[in-house]
Amino acid sequence: MDKILIIDDNSCIRAMLKFLLNEHEILEAKDGETALKILKKQKNIKLVITDYQLPGMDGLEIIKWLKTHHPEIAIILISACTKIIVGAKKLEIEHAFPKPFKDIDYILEQIKKIMGR
Repeated sequence: MDKILIIDDNSCIRAMLKFLLNEHEILEAKDGETALKILKKQKNIKLVITDYQLPGMDGLEIIKWLKTHHPEIAIILISACTKIIVGAKKLEIEHAFPKPFKDIDYILEQIKKIMGR
């Protein structure tokens, strides 16, 4: 089964996304270092949803690592910083959404497309 890794230091955001994406197997990380450990061990991760601002290793570092080591994994960037969302195209991130989420149905629709459902 394909998995989704949610990386956010806010446990409420992780819990909300886990609840909304309950038809998928969800893995969670509260920081970049934990996320890297998961990414190195787990197989079949199809999507990473990462916050930009994280303690220690930030979302940009995770994205760069993913693009080098797992370019097949889709990435969704989430951030409360509008500049980061606007700049996501420069990072070659196809999907970026501002927090707090305004159109959760659209976000879920995009995730379904990524996950092939």
